[in-house]
Amino acid sequence: MKIVLIAPGCMPIPSPGWGAVERIVWDYYELLSSSGYEVVIVNRSDHHGIIAECNANKPDVVHIMYDDHIVVVPGIQCPKIYYTSHFAYLTHPELSSKYNGYYWGIFRKVIDNCNRVVINVISDEIRDLYVRNGFPVDKINVIRNGARDDKFIYLEVPEKGDRSIYLGKVEYRKAQYKYQGIETIDFVGNYHDSPFNRNSVQYKGEWSKDKIYKEMTNYGNLVLLSDGEADPLVVKEALMAGLGVVVSECASANLDLGREFITVVPDNKRDDIEYVRLAIQDNREKSIKLRDEIRQYALEKFGWSRIMDEYCGKCLVSFKSP
Repeated sequence: MKIVLIAPGCMPIPSPGWGAVERIVWDYYELLSSSGYEVVIVNRSDHHGIIAECNANKPDVVHIMYDDHIVVVPGIQCPKIYYTSHFAYLTHPELSSKYNGYYWGIFRKVIDNCNRVVINVISDEIRDLYVRNGFPVDKINVIRNGARDDKFIYLEVPEKGDRSIYLGKVEYRKAQYKYQGIETIDFVGNYHDSPFNRNSVQYKGEWSKDKIYKEMTNYGNLVLLSDGEADPLVVKEALMAGLGVVVSECASANLDLGREFITVVPDNKRDDIEYVRLAIQDNREKSIKLRDEIRQYALEKFGWSRIMDEYCGKCLVSFKSP
C-alpha cells in the first residue's frame, strides 16, 4: 500500500527545529514506514504542484495534513482521502484575525467536500464542531496527537527540577511575554513576534529537535498558556519526558484533568501573574514526586506507536496489510 502525506510546504521535513505540524508529518512517515507501508511526503505550497506530484505517485491513501491544502481535493485521484486540521483557533475562530478568510476559504470547503474526504480530528471538541456544521459524524475519526516514546529521554531525577520550561514559537498567541517576570521559567523557541525580551537570561533560544528529545526531561514541568491551541504536541512531549504540565483551557485537549500533575489555568486567571506563579510552583513540586506515573501515563495514552495502531485500524483497515 502506498500512502501520500501532504505537508504544509513551509519548511523542510524533517524540520531542523520548530514546526509542530512538520514534526507530526515526519512522525507519521517514520512510524508507518517502519510498519512496512510505502510512504511519500509531498511537501510543497503550490496547489497545482501538489496535485501533480500526488497523482504521479498513484497512492492508495492520501492524508492532507495542512488546512490550506483542502482545495486540492477535487484534483486528487485516490480512493481514500483523509484530512486533518491543526489550526490553533479551530474551535474558537472568532479569536483569530484570520477568522473570515479561514471560515470561507477553508472550513466551508471541508464541509463541501464531505463526499470525498474523511476527517481525522485531533480532539472530541473539533469533531463536535464539524458535526454541528453538517459534516457526517460517521466520516470522522478522532485520532489525537502523540509523542515519540522511542526518542524522548526520561530521567527519574531531573537536573533542573526547580525550574519550568515554556517551549514553543515565541509569539503573541503563546503569550510568553506575559510571564517573563516569573523567574523560575526558562523560555525556549524561535522568536516570531510579541514584546518578549530576547535579551533576558531566561531566554534559551531555539532548540533543535534532538536537543528537545534529550534535554526537556531536565525540567520539573512545562508551561503553555496560549490563547489558542488545538491539541498541542509539546504538551504530550513534556508528559513523555516526565514533566507535569501547566496549561491554559484551550491547551488541555485530550488530557485527564483529574491528574495531580496536570494543572489548567482558567482563562480569567491567565493575566493574574501571582496566581499563575503559584500554580506553576505547586504543579512543579507535585510533579517532581510523580515522574514515573507521568511517564507511564504518557506511554499509555500518548505514545505514537500506540496511536499509530489506532490510525492503521481506523484508516487502513480496508486495505490488505503491507
